[in-house]
Amino acid sequence: MSAKKPAHQILLVDNDVFQAETISDILKSDGLGVQKVLSGEDATNILRQRQPPFEIVITNLVMPNKDGVEVIKAALKYNPNCSIMALSTFSSSNEAANAVTHGAYAVITKPFHPVHFRNAIKRLVERATLLSECSFLRNRVGELESKVDALEAVKGRMEMLAQHISPVHGEQRTRSLEELEQLATLRSKGILTEEQFQSARQSLLTRWLS
Repeated sequence: MSAKKPAHQILLVDNDVFQAETISDILKSDGLGVQKVLSGEDATNILRQRQPPFEIVITNLVMPNKDGVEVIKAALKYNPNCSIMALSTFSSSNEAANAVTHGAYAVITKPFHPVHFRNAIKRLVERATLLSECSFLRNRVGELESKVDALEAVKGRMEMLAQHISPVHGEQRTRSLEELEQLATLRSKGILTEEQFQSARQSLLTRWLS
């Protein structure tokens, strides 16, 4: 990945205004982009509309109406690779386990120490980066496989065409086929335009039939 990716954009969901501001300041000071909302309803609306989807979501678990678990479900619905941190008001193992069961990668108990929080965020960002790079590589492999398939198809058509042209024999036939393959490769790389490729191919065909 030659181009530098922008900083991860984080959705922060917390109905505690003071705490949301504190967390937002920590994230920004560490060079992370953050969008802050104060309710589960706003969070699910943003998650539904956001393109590209958020890679990281930090959500309070205990909120009125739509709670943190609903936010977790929505985040994973719109981005199955989303890395999620849940903020728990109580040191309840059941609450933490419920969040993890529904897809949270980490759970932090409030009140938390800034150093502890930063370490957890670092791991969350590392996970999001790894998942993003894996997704990029999968897409890139798919693109390259499509190009290989296209080249194989062109090669197959050229071979079929060569087999039906009887005046060309021996080394001349082999050389002409190699030239056609080279032309097809140059076109696939964008070195030859479609018009240049067709013109050169026609010249080869004319030479074969002469």
